[in-house]
Amino acid sequence: MLFTTPEFFIFLVVVILLIELIRKQLWQQIILLLASYYFYWCSGSIHILLLIFVTIASYLCGWRVWKAATLKRKRIWLAVGTIIPLAVLAYFKYIDFGITQINNVLGLFSPGASIPLLEVLLPVGVSFFTFQALSYVFDIYLGKIEHEEKFHRYALFIAFFPALVAGPIVRASEFLPQLKSKISITGANLQAGVTLIIWGLFKKMVIADNIGKYVDIIYSNPSGYSSLYIVAATILFGIQIYCDFSGYANIAIGVGRIFGFKLPENFDMPYFTRNIQIFWRKWHMTLSRFIRDYVYIPLGGNRKGHLRTYVNLFASMVICGFWHGAAWTFVIWGAYHGIMLLLHRYFVGERKWGASLKFLDSNPAIFVKVLITQALVFFGWMIFRANSLGDLMTCIQKIVFFDFSFAGTSYSGLLQLAVLGCVLMVLVCFVLSFNKKIVELVKKIIFFDYMNYFSSQKVRYWVIYIVIFVALILLLAPPETPEFIYFAF
Repeated sequence: MLFTTPEFFIFLVVVILLIELIRKQLWQQIILLLASYYFYWCSGSIHILLLIFVTIASYLCGWRVWKAATLKRKRIWLAVGTIIPLAVLAYFKYIDFGITQINNVLGLFSPGASIPLLEVLLPVGVSFFTFQALSYVFDIYLGKIEHEEKFHRYALFIAFFPALVAGPIVRASEFLPQLKSKISITGANLQAGVTLIIWGLFKKMVIADNIGKYVDIIYSNPSGYSSLYIVAATILFGIQIYCDFSGYANIAIGVGRIFGFKLPENFDMPYFTRNIQIFWRKWHMTLSRFIRDYVYIPLGGNRKGHLRTYVNLFASMVICGFWHGAAWTFVIWGAYHGIMLLLHRYFVGERKWGASLKFLDSNPAIFVKVLITQALVFFGWMIFRANSLGDLMTCIQKIVFFDFSFAGTSYSGLLQLAVLGCVLMVLVCFVLSFNKKIVELVKKIIFFDYMNYFSSQKVRYWVIYIVIFVALILLLAPPETPEFIYFAF
């Protein structure tokens, strides 16, 4: 059951009606929990028992950490509560990748020798709900939260259907306190939620899905196309993955808002940042803070000297890359961003390079820094999108030895879209470098935020706004809507 299907909206309406009809808090939460399990089952996952297992195991481990009388016993149960979700993630997501690497090594010494692949089916959303379960046990150990006494509340925190499949990664401290109040579907929440949903659908179905078909054509056979097409496809993929993933986040946050829940933001205009460090503060923010709090800081963070800081930072980004998928391209992508962050930390953070040059803070300089940052980010997207190491090397070779030919099948629309995307991003970067107030104005226009309360006139304008966007979605969306990109992770 995808967010983009009519079945989902029928399901959502039914859940809303049930929540409105049943006013008792306990039964509201149970209905929402059962609805979340039903959503997970209908999303094509046969691993609902795995979801329940991870939920029960992490809940019990959290309880034992909370009740442990000694630090040693706390650490034992923390280890158990960490190993279980990580073991689940490792088996279902990485076991065949690991076997493949072993087979590659065996082939060097004994040609023909190999271990059969298990061909494990990847459960939908496993990368997300295992992380939430792990963070719950960790936060109890660190004393940030208390153990949740009501199991159904904790189960709802893990399985809440808007964020279950592709995030955002929600923490117990953010969600569980909201379950202490009765679910109330208000007019203001309905307005805000529907607006976010419509905007998310527009980004996914109109923008991401339409340009994705061009990206898939080029990256399916990069050797058959010239450098121009590789660059164009990479630019469009950067736009596609942002609109696809942030669109999902908008829908998830919007659905949560309808029920009165506030889910954390996942994106904050990451493509208009002036350095790579700020980019990672604004791109997939819930994953970035998870990596920071549960990988980087436990490794030692920046508390054990410069060299150890660099090692911790690089290792954290490699893990971040590997989390995205069982392929060397994702590891290289993580390592690439790790190197970029190390260079930024060394030259800007420690050496204070350019700190005395006042012109670097001028608007033209900021504009240039934004463009350079995005160029580095989009080069990383080429690594991320490549289907194999061979395809990646082909793409890099074509970038290094750039040619301006039109080799390959002509997709004039691809180049036109890429040029248009570049022009729009340059214009936005230029405007933002001069006036940050425009950012807030754009957000208010997009999300209709200036409507703080309902009146007959404001309702009329809001309905017109929604009707226009729905019409655009129906008119411009492709006949077949592919899955969200992050469903594969």
